[in-house]
Order: sequence, then structure tokens, then C-alpha cells
Amino acid sequence: MPEKETFLKPNTLKEIPKSRHGEVLSALEAFVGPDTQARAHGLEKLMSLDAHRRSAMVAAIMAGHTDEPDMRLRSTIVEALAAVLRPDAEETRPPDRVRHWLRHILGQMRQREIYALLQIIAFSPERIESVCCVLDACSFSGEALVRILANRKADVSIRIAAAKAIGRIGFLDAGPTLRRMQDRLLSRKAGQLKMAFAPIPDEEAERLLPAVLDALQSLEGGID
Repeated sequence: MPEKETFLKPNTLKEIPKSRHGEVLSALEAFVGPDTQARAHGLEKLMSLDAHRRSAMVAAIMAGHTDEPDMRLRSTIVEALAAVLRPDAEETRPPDRVRHWLRHILGQMRQREIYALLQIIAFSPERIESVCCVLDACSFSGEALVRILANRKADVSIRIAAAKAIGRIGFLDAGPTLRRMQDRLLSRKAGQLKMAFAPIPDEEAERLLPAVLDALQSLEGGID
């Protein structure tokens, strides 16, 4: 009698049965529609069906909405996508086909979508793990994060989020940019301290410098 090896293989979710395809299509129609409340209801229905983890089509469509206008919905979408990419050890795994399609669509993200993901970190710092999980699925994200971080016209909170994401993901190519920013911001902060009068606080130096230093420490700590 052949030895059973099922204990070595994680359980895999079954695809959505044909009998529920109508529900999925109806929920998808609402999810991609123009009305925010309808999109919320559509997303809720898809997640109640576990459709994002059982259907490659649903996972791909959700992955194309990481720049969803409503921040609350955008955050929920990213949490759901992260659950597909990195399921908990105790959870039944999504089929490989679902994960493959999801990574394919996320790999097409560009600066607009990545900026939208950073807004989630700025709005809800506790979601950084899920956001970085999604960012890590896109090979372009590292370059985009560096550009956003170095863009002095960008909102400081978004640049802070970019620095945090760089450190969390471990994008080593960002090292030179981070070191240049560190030197510049330290110089500006030192210049302010030498001024005899009380200057207006330098927001960039005060808020961004700690995030840059933390990111550098994370990158350098990962180099052995």
C-alpha cells in the first residue's frame, strides 16, 4: 500500500462551482461600477464567496483596482490580495493558477498604482505588511518607490511611506539615494540648530529624516 504524503502538501481551495458563477458575475459587475456603495457591496459579496482566492479572473480584476478611489475600499482590496499572496499557514491555499494570474496583473503596476498603495500606508500605518506584500509582487515597485521618495514635490507623508516600504521590502538599490538624502537632511537640520533665532521647523527634515534613517538601518542590517 503506497504511503500517504498528503501531510506534506498544503490543502488547496477548490474553484468556484458553476452553480455560483452567476453570483460572482453579479458581484463583479457591482465591484467595477461607478457607484462607491455598489462597489463596496460587490467587494463584500466577492469576499464572502472567497472568490478572490478561488477564481483567477476575480483575483486579476481585483488586482487591477489597487488605485480604487475610495481609501477604505482600496485598503480592503489590498488586504484581500495579500491574503492570496501569503496565506496563513493554517489556511487552505489558493490554487496556483489564481496566484499566477494575480502576480501577472500586479507585475503591471506602475507609479500611479504604487503611489496609491503608499497612500494606504500614510492613512493606515498598520496595513504596511499587506501593502508591502502587494508591492513585492511587482518588479517595478522598487524603482518607483525611489523616485517617489526623492521627489521633493510629493507630499511628505507619501515620501515617508515610500521610505518605510523600501526598508520593509529590502530594496538594496535604494541605498545610494537614501544615503544622499540622509546627508542632505542632516545638514539642513544642523543648519537650523545653529541659527540664533527660532526658525520655522523644517517639515521635510523633521519628519522624513527618521524614516530615511530607519530604512537605511533595515537595508544595511540585511547585508552580511
